[in-house]
Amino acid sequence: MIKAKKCRTKSERTRRKEKIISFVVLFVAAIFFAFPLVYMIGTSLKTDIDLQLHPDRIFPSAGEWTLERYSSMIINNGKVDQIPFWILNSLWSSLAMVALTVLTDLMVAFAVVFLQFKGKNVMMKFLFLWMAIPGIIGTAPSYVMYVVIKQALGIGSGIDGYFYAYFWIVVPAITSIFNMLLMRNFFLSIPKDIIDSAKSDGASYMTIFRRIVVPLAKSTIMLIILFTFVNAWNNLMWPQLIFVGEDPRWNTVTSGLIGWTGGSAWGHQGDSMAVSVFTTIPIIIIFAITQNKMIDGLASTGIKQ
Repeated sequence: MIKAKKCRTKSERTRRKEKIISFVVLFVAAIFFAFPLVYMIGTSLKTDIDLQLHPDRIFPSAGEWTLERYSSMIINNGKVDQIPFWILNSLWSSLAMVALTVLTDLMVAFAVVFLQFKGKNVMMKFLFLWMAIPGIIGTAPSYVMYVVIKQALGIGSGIDGYFYAYFWIVVPAITSIFNMLLMRNFFLSIPKDIIDSAKSDGASYMTIFRRIVVPLAKSTIMLIILFTFVNAWNNLMWPQLIFVGEDPRWNTVTSGLIGWTGGSAWGHQGDSMAVSVFTTIPIIIIFAITQNKMIDGLASTGIKQ
């Protein structure tokens, strides 16, 4: 017995058409954005000869695959290369920036939303106005203050100079108005009944902050962690200014790679691709962790949490 084909309604056909179009557009966009990464991985696996003979190929030729470029990032010519130092510098400074940014944004947003004080509205208007000013304007005065304070304190090129330089890389970057406003907007969505109930039970503001507000803000915290880590890891211009004339091992991975050379011209191209592949791993890990947490947090409301 032949079953009659089910006829779809007009709305069902429209939705199906929209899904197909969306899938095709997203698939093409995914290929477009993924192609540089695939080319980067393929080039990092090529030998010097293959890079010379077939620079246009995405993947190495048969028998020309190599992993030597990844091993040479750690030990080069019998000694530890500078790249591991750069990666460690970027890693600890980015994690420190993430921790301080999240803590600062939580406290400032909590004060703005749940505490009453004079001048709050004026301060918020000033912050909105300040967001419209390009951040590059503050680069020159910030660098002048960095140099003047360093000379006044007599900081040299030792370990004190290392931590002083990273203090100026990490601390100024934690005052992100965008992240604070992102956290503030989430706090405004928390039902006031939850806060009022906690106050009636005798809970202090610190207790409300630690046990109610912060757990509810998990999804937004993960979003800020992702944004902050990516921006810190990819930071280039400011570290370049800070580390001019300093020990090359002080560099972050992004600033260090700008002036990094080694081997032949073709070999350097493959080495650069290998380092670039390796430096994308922390970002991929952070994205994988925060994506799952954000989806779980956004799937439920504040009251259910």
